Amino acid sequence: MPGRARTTYLIASHTLPEQALRLASILRRGSPAAPIVVHHDPRRSSVDRAGLTRLGVQLVEPPSPGDWGEISLLVTVLRCLRWCLERTDFEWLVLLSGQDYPVRPVAEIERSLADAEVDGFIETWPCQRPRLRDPVDEFAGRYFFRWRRTGSSTLASLARSAPGRGRLVGARTLPNGTWIGTRRVRSPFGADLVCHRGSDWFTLSRTAVRAVQAFVEERPEVLGYYRRTLHPTESFIQTVLANDPSLPLSRDYRRFTLWDGPNATGPRILRLGDLEAMLASGCDFARKFDPTVDRAVLDQLDRRVHSV
Repeated sequence: MPGRARTTYLIASHTLPEQALRLASILRRGSPAAPIVVHHDPRRSSVDRAGLTRLGVQLVEPPSPGDWGEISLLVTVLRCLRWCLERTDFEWLVLLSGQDYPVRPVAEIERSLADAEVDGFIETWPCQRPRLRDPVDEFAGRYFFRWRRTGSSTLASLARSAPGRGRLVGARTLPNGTWIGTRRVRSPFGADLVCHRGSDWFTLSRTAVRAVQAFVEERPEVLGYYRRTLHPTESFIQTVLANDPSLPLSRDYRRFTLWDGPNATGPRILRLGDLEAMLASGCDFARKFDPTVDRAVLDQLDRRVHSV
């Protein structure tokens, strides 16, 4: 049986601090020596610092504001990756949200990472530039348009009703406002840098995390390009790694989710009725959990998986 990989768990949270503490607690129970790092955006809730300290959790401070769908969230993730590289000794890094939870024993996850033959478990799918006459899908619209936030409902209405809407101009509503996008003439993408997209959440080797950091330093213009895209956390790191031929990757990012239809903006909250599907999935983690909606599913995971 292989040994356990030295693993750092990076938890990015902004709400439900009780759930983030519970996640850190079960990780610590399963991996007594692993670095556990939390970045908590305090604008919506306050994290239990005393509880995290008792678990030996390290906090990334001062926290950076990261808004869903915007460049600030990608900048925060990149900052946290660099923080972990500089301050923790790991072979593997697991990025989790505060609403994730392991659905396999933590020791078993770490043993499987020690035996892995890839440098990353990260969802990566090519995202092609749309031809001018073709419909623009959601992902092409995010990464081949130039997006700006607007406070004008009139401009947003015009963008939604303009000739060529969707193909030349578009509008999107995010939590912090409405954005207008126009098709870009130029992009950094081409044969040597194919745009990719995938889930925010991943498990990366130290080699892969270093590759991301090196790319940020060597190709700042690409990160600059992503500043005018939407949901850059679902493309930048995926693009960097998928275009590095030295890094073998698995597209299985090892997370269990359930979605309410193709137009859902995020996975639905998991409940007790989803437990058997989680356990049968073979995934390492599942998301999203919310103890204010269903605490029993977490209690059952503790009992059946983590022997609590």
